[in-house]
Amino acid sequence: MSSPVISVIMPVYNAEKYVYEAIDSILRQTFTDFEFLIFDDGSTDSSREIILSFKDSRIRWIGSEINTGYVKHLNDGLLQAKGKYIARMDADDIAHPERFFKQINYLNQHQEVAACGSWIEFIGSKTGVLEYPVTHRDIVTHLLLFGNALAHPAVMLRKAVLMEHSLTYEASLEPAEDYELWNRISEVAQLHNLSEVLLTYRVHDRNESVVKKNKQDHAVIEIRERLLKKVLTYTNTKFNEFVCDRLPKERLTNKDFDGIRIEAKRLLASKNYNNQLLKSVLCNRLVAWCKSSDLLGYHKMIQYLRFPKHFFSIRICLSLLLNK
Repeated sequence: MSSPVISVIMPVYNAEKYVYEAIDSILRQTFTDFEFLIFDDGSTDSSREIILSFKDSRIRWIGSEINTGYVKHLNDGLLQAKGKYIARMDADDIAHPERFFKQINYLNQHQEVAACGSWIEFIGSKTGVLEYPVTHRDIVTHLLLFGNALAHPAVMLRKAVLMEHSLTYEASLEPAEDYELWNRISEVAQLHNLSEVLLTYRVHDRNESVVKKNKQDHAVIEIRERLLKKVLTYTNTKFNEFVCDRLPKERLTNKDFDGIRIEAKRLLASKNYNNQLLKSVLCNRLVAWCKSSDLLGYHKMIQYLRFPKHFFSIRICLSLLLNK
């Protein structure tokens, strides 16, 4: 038998309320050449019975007697996947019918792209549409400045790139393992988001990002610090806090600001990022730092913050003085 074009990977743990709709949305895809790997992570509710009630030859159910955490199953899925592309799906979300068709069409036409996501809409305790950055340059800028820029359950991956560079999920960074993987993929290939909603993301009190919020926040900081070290190999630890948007705990010295200015200039010299967004965000964070506790003193700040004209403007200085 020939291999399917897509391998869909979906971990499941006690998702009896939503898993039927999630599976049904995959089986209703207009692009039908896929295998559907469903990993039951030791569910104790009726999830298993619901999964096995589907009589579709494309489904492969892989059960576990114990709950090991979903990242193990994601990595098992990467190894077992037979498809050219790997589509992620979560057991509480809904894929729109044209999702696979549109993502494959884009990936086939853009061989440089290894991960293709989309915009998402929320249902449940949160509603609305999340419009992620679209282009590779905007995505990596967002990854550096804000955090995740691709919706994990909406992503389709090019398996050959993952295999060539031994790219898998890092379990120790759960539940921010996807954010870390996007950063590593961006070092060897491009990322892209389709500018339309292709997934409905359900928000509820059992979401991993809700249940493990503190753990996720710490993981995100660790990942961003790793990224900064790769980007700049910097020595000024204050710049780390600056880019990661963490207000300093003590009054800054002239030397601290000089170090921030030097590192900011080096970062702005990079051609990998959206320079306009980078400048805007760094300026806003600098304003927040200076206003937080009059760290250097407004009258001294203009004297010592000798940012290049394209980065720190008179307008920003005036706004600080006027809004003191």
